[in-house]
Amino acid sequence: MPKSTLPITFSKTKNKIHIEISKNELESFMNTCGLFKKEFLDILKQSEKDHKAGRITKRKNLKELINS
Repeated sequence: MPKSTLPITFSKTKNKIHIEISKNELESFMNTCGLFKKEFLDILKQSEKDHKAGRITKRKNLKELINS
């Protein structure tokens, strides 16, 4: 039976957020976030191909992606 919550520890400072998760729960966490979905893995493979081909743009933060 899957757990309803994962043992994740959060802490934050003024400029950073620290997330700590045990090695045993990493796979469950990644699955919960959707990082094992076929669509995500396909996008990841395509981004690796783009990076190898030199089709990359340097970004300083995520807001640049939203505003572009």
